[in-house]
Parts: sequence; C-alpha cells; structure tokens
Amino acid sequence: MPTVIVEKEDRLGGLARTFRYDGFAFDIGPHRFHSDAPAVSEFIRDALGDAARTIARRSSVSFGAQLFPWPLHPTTAFFRFPLRTMLAILRDLLTLYRRSPSETFRDYIVNMYGETLYRVFFEGYSSKFLGIPPELTHVDWAKTGIDRSIIDSRLRMRNLRELLAGMILPSRRPTLQFIYPTGGCDRFIDRLHERYRAAGGETLVGQAADRLETDGRRIRAVHAGPRSWEPALVVWTGPLPLLAELVGAPRPELHYLSLVCYNLMLTAGRPFPFQWCYHGSPDILFSRASAPQGFDPAMAPAGRRSLCLEVTTDEEKNVYRHPEAYVERLLADAKRERLLLTDGEVLDVKIERIPWAYPIYSLDYRRHLSAVEQALSPLQNLVRAGRLGLFWYNNMDHCIAASLSLAERIKNLLRQSAS
Repeated sequence: MPTVIVEKEDRLGGLARTFRYDGFAFDIGPHRFHSDAPAVSEFIRDALGDAARTIARRSSVSFGAQLFPWPLHPTTAFFRFPLRTMLAILRDLLTLYRRSPSETFRDYIVNMYGETLYRVFFEGYSSKFLGIPPELTHVDWAKTGIDRSIIDSRLRMRNLRELLAGMILPSRRPTLQFIYPTGGCDRFIDRLHERYRAAGGETLVGQAADRLETDGRRIRAVHAGPRSWEPALVVWTGPLPLLAELVGAPRPELHYLSLVCYNLMLTAGRPFPFQWCYHGSPDILFSRASAPQGFDPAMAPAGRRSLCLEVTTDEEKNVYRHPEAYVERLLADAKRERLLLTDGEVLDVKIERIPWAYPIYSLDYRRHLSAVEQALSPLQNLVRAGRLGLFWYNNMDHCIAASLSLAERIKNLLRQSAS
C-alpha cells in the first residue's frame, strides 16, 4: 500500500533538523540518543551504521554564572554552594521525607529537591521557560521536563537516603554514554528517509495538510494544496488544535511554546566545558546553551567554535517576531554568564525561529486534552503521534520507542481494515 509523508517544512525532521552555514552545523538545541530499551538502541545503531558516534555526557547548570554538573549531585555540587545555601540545603534534606501529594510543578520540585534548590534554580528557570508561574504549572511538566533532563535512570536522587548514599559512595554515580550522528542530528533522519524511499514511500515537503474530509467515523480525504488522497490510515504528528479545526471539532485550549535559536559562529578560543547548559536566572534572556562541538568536533570549521542559545517564547511576543532586535542583549547576557569574554569572539549570528516546540502544561491542561481526545475518538482511521500530536513532551529516544510500538499497532489496524 503506498505511503505519503506530508511535511509543511521544506525538509523532514521537525525538531531534529540541522542548520548549516559556512561550514558550521547547528541542531535545534542539544540532540542525542540514549535509551535503556535494547530494541531502541539497536534501531538507532542499525539506522546510523558508520555514522554513529559514542560520546560521554557533559551537561551543566548555571548558578550565579558558575557552572555545576547536571544532574546536580552532592559530591560535585553541594560543597561549591555558598555556606548559607549549603546549610539551607542540608536543612531541606532532613525534611524531604515529609512529602505531600504533588499537584503543581512547585510541589513536586520542593518534595524532590527541597525549598532551597527550588528557589535558587527551578523556580526562575521554569517561570522563564514556560512563561507561567510554577504554582500554575501542572506536575506533569516536572515529570517530563525535569525528570527526562536527568535522562539516566540509574542515577537516583529521589530521597534523603539516596542523596546521602551519593555523598558517601561517589563511585555509585554512573558514567552515561550517548549516541550521536556524525555531522549533525539530521543524518539520522536522512538515513531513515533513504530507507523509506527505497521501500516506495512518497514525500511531499513544503506543503501542509490544509483540509481533512470526514464522515464522522473516518477521514475520507486528505488535501494538501493541489494534492489529495483517500487514506486507509492517517498518522497525525502536527499540533492538536490544528487537527481539531481540520476535522470540525472545537479548538482546544492547549498551547505550545515556540523557540528562537541564536546560532553563534565564533572565533577560536577556550572550548566550552559542556554539551548543553541550563540557565535559570530570570535576568538572562536565554534558558539553555548548547555547544555543537561537544557532540562532534566537525560541527564547526577548524579553528572555530560555535554556540546555540535558546529563547522560549510565544509567537505573539516581540522576541519571536523581531528576534534580530535582541542580539545585542543576548550577547551581553552571554558575557554575564561567562560564555563569551568579548564581542570580538562573535563572527556572525544566525537566527532560526521554531514554532510549536514544547507543549505548555497549565494546571487544567488535562481537562482540555481529554475533551479533544474524546472529540477525535470516533475517527477510526486516525492515529496521533509525536510531541505535538500527543501533546506530550518526549525526547527522540522516547519517540523512537513509541514509533516502534505504533508500527505494530498500524499493522493491526490495517489488517482489521482489510478484513
């Protein structure tokens, strides 16, 4: 049965695209592969073949323009805090066992890490990143955004006993290895696309699906510009509000963050000591920095460096509409955070705007999500997938795991349809 991918961008990959200019390569923020599921790791290595690099993780978080290893760990971070902060963290550790149910982002972080770490980092970072206060943010944002940023399931910091064990037995901290595609994240997409085309699949890029015809039980036709198809099955990976509009359902009150990536092309200089770093200060415009050469030295020309600074925002905000107006402030913030020493290090700044990057988990988002899911449920040949289609913040590894399961589900659905 013929398969068609309809992609509104001019190339495939979504958030896994790589931008290239003058010998520099920038992913949309930090991308890497790591999974505890053997089937996922095997799929990744099989797809990449000789383009797979194995690299050790180096991630950081900035406190007061000082870099601390992330995930925070007592043996590497605790004794570098100011004395007053250290004492406050100790006090928090001694009361962490008094946990209450978590309904908000704030509750969850205070229960997990204590009031002090919440106040000095998580509160400002989450408020800046999402644009809503932690008290009005659903706990699911902590479970996806924070827990998944830790990544390694072997690293346990969930209670006082585990934290103290880490201080006494530092050797228990595991070393994490990542897989990264040589030359940029989009090489993984290219390898998969080659296989897809070899199997007879068709790709339509630069054109969104702009009309869906339904009979109340099935999607009878998909229209994308002048093209149309009568699908046996539709796998939707776009924003949920758009899908609801296309099938005539009420538009849900579900919102997504957009992203502005400032890609800095730099002169030679000191290498960055991280692959990516979180910046929580509300006074700093960007929320995360990533160093492409930390994933692959070939991401910049010889004798050059690069840095991607990410700003999350609403598409209606001025920083998204006119990002070039914020370059001077951004570079000043980079110097305040000690990422840059002088303006002379910057050869050029390329700006990329990425819409629909992250789902926003407001306190009542589950109610709105449930309503749109109920409205879409009668459509028997519709399957939702991906970060946007499911309204669930997932990493590439989680997407692959979900896709492998979805492939089996699609086979079953098509068998049922044929019978």
